[in-house]
Amino acid sequence: MLNLFTVAAVVSAVSSLGNLTVIGDSIASGYGLPGYVSGDDYSAPGSFGSILGGESEDYRNLAVDGRKSGELLAALAGGEMADAVSAADNVVISIGGNDFLKPLFSAVKTKAITDTTIIQAILDGTFKAEMISEYTNRIMTAALSAGENVDTAAIVDNIRQITERIHELNPEAKIVLLTVYNPFNGNVLLSAAGRVADEKLAELNGGIKGLESDYVAIADIYETFRGKEAQTTNINKLDIHPNSEGHIIIGSEVKKALLKS
Repeated sequence: MLNLFTVAAVVSAVSSLGNLTVIGDSIASGYGLPGYVSGDDYSAPGSFGSILGGESEDYRNLAVDGRKSGELLAALAGGEMADAVSAADNVVISIGGNDFLKPLFSAVKTKAITDTTIIQAILDGTFKAEMISEYTNRIMTAALSAGENVDTAAIVDNIRQITERIHELNPEAKIVLLTVYNPFNGNVLLSAAGRVADEKLAELNGGIKGLESDYVAIADIYETFRGKEAQTTNINKLDIHPNSEGHIIIGSEVKKALLKS
């Protein structure tokens, strides 16, 4: 039989993360996971938010699929978003992927789908090994073109203002920022795009990590996923989102950041 001290210990362990609010994009909403329903951030039990929510006294998830950093900043001006972070002990933010990865991925995916040279050559029996090099060069060209239009400094500035706004609303809250991982490295045919993405992500993630402070902690998902992108994302299904394993890892890294003194 459990005594009162045991019950108290169990309750304390379960609620170790206090009041938790998760905000940001489709990574935070659990997009693509089993059970996920568009617009319902609580529908995927395997999302990192749901995993951590089970260890919290109160859990709120206000992520929006497709949300960019500027849109999240605007949402913090007032209303439900401002109220949620004002009441939170901990705020976890996944943002920046739609500013950077989404346009890059759209360009690369379009090129990958419309450029059927390799598939046709296999079907025709005319495939040659050098075609792979030609194909990856075309993918890289598409990625470079898209990457040139990404202003990483502007993204980082938006994220800085987001953290400052949350701190203004709730000086006691601890904020955890996720770095942006590189899904392209998990797909052989998209590895050329991965090289382009890594260059830009070095700028973006460097800026994000530069925001670390006494109230902002960093969960470095880029480094945690590095070399394991095929196992932690759905990129081989042409989907850049984390899979179930990826969400477990994100949850673990976020928890480490939250509990770090």
